[in-house]
Formats: sequence, C-alpha cells, structure tokens
Amino acid sequence: MKLRTVALAGVMSLAGLSLIGAGAHAVFTTQTTSAQTISAGNLGLVLNGPVGTSWPGNGTPNMTLPSIGPVGSSFISPAQVITITNNGSLTASEINLQVTDSPGNSEGSALAKEMSMCVYSDSYVLFNGPLAADETLGNMAIVGTIAPRATDTYQAVFYAGDEPTGCGNVSGYQWATADATSGPYTTYPVGASAPDAGSPVGYSNLAGTLQNDAEGGTDTVSVTITYSA
Repeated sequence: MKLRTVALAGVMSLAGLSLIGAGAHAVFTTQTTSAQTISAGNLGLVLNGPVGTSWPGNGTPNMTLPSIGPVGSSFISPAQVITITNNGSLTASEINLQVTDSPGNSEGSALAKEMSMCVYSDSYVLFNGPLAADETLGNMAIVGTIAPRATDTYQAVFYAGDEPTGCGNVSGYQWATADATSGPYTTYPVGASAPDAGSPVGYSNLAGTLQNDAEGGTDTVSVTITYSA
C-alpha cells in the first residue's frame, strides 16, 4: 500500500507540472492614465478710504476711520466713501452685513440708543434708522458679487436730529437686502446724490435729538461685511 501510494503521488505531481508548463505563454499589456491638477483660489478683500487718506488699516481687511466729535445734540457725520477691492482670484459673493457697537462709558450706551445711522451703497440705501434697531436685526442678508480685481463701495452715516442725510424717511431694510422682500420696507433710490446731499433729497426726521444722558458719551461702531466663494 505504501509503495503504490507513493508511485501514484509521483504520477500526479508530474501531470501537474505538465499542465503548468503547457499553460505558460506571453501576454501583451497596456495602460492609459488621465491626470488633472486642482488649484484652490483665494479671496483677498481689502478696504481703502478716499484717495489721499492714510487711516489705520488702509489696504487691509480691517480699517479704522477717524473719530467724530465732539458732536452736539443734532449732528451728522461726514459721508466717507469706503472702497472694497477684491485682490483675490475668486469672485466674492456678499452674504451679510452686520453692525455692532461698543460704548466707552454709560453715556455712550445712551448715545448708542439715541443716534441713527444710514448704510448706503451703489446709489441706494441698504439700511436707515436707529442704530439700536440695526443691531437688533443682526446679520442683514445682502446680495451682490465682486469679481477679481473689481471694487464695490459703501458709506455709513451717523446722525441725530432733523438732518439732511440723503437717506430719506424710510426706516429698516431697504434696497439690495434679501430680507427687504419680506419686510414692510420700500426702496429709496437717491440716484447720483450721496448721503448728506441736503434738502430736499432724502431729508430725514426719523431721529430725535440727543438727550442729556448722552452728553460726554463715546461709542465705537463697526460695520462688518461677510463674503464667500
């Protein structure tokens, strides 16, 4: 039994080697490859004041405008044009605009409650009314784009009393804010006339005069615009 088993195993082994040898042959192969490089662009938005100004942060994303005052009970701030330039390689889509403030003292808190502001861009008013109301609104959804190397402009005017703001008597969200479509607000285009254009263009009596509790107050107001790409 042992010899027969060994002999049989040998035959099977030879047969296996024979089959392996008979199945070996040359094979041609080929390949194709498609390669693609993906490059991410960038947003590079900076702020600049009017020509000739050298305000802190000029040419950067965060700029500080000159202080205003001391002001009286009825006042209007200078209408300073802020230019936004897209130095990046992607088109910047505007998402929202938010106004915040930081009172410097208790009188500044009263000042913040009693003064009004107008945010103006592209010959239209985006918001007009009490500063406190604008802050309560939070992020105003805005629409618009800035292509690479293109610019956009805006102005923020602060006032109290019956002043010729150029922003009219319409309060709240207005032109080019996505929220305006669901609000009780109407547009107030002022055409070529900018804020502080004088009466009768956009004369405003929305705001009362500052009260005694605002005397000596200081308040720092910031306008922040958010973009995406």
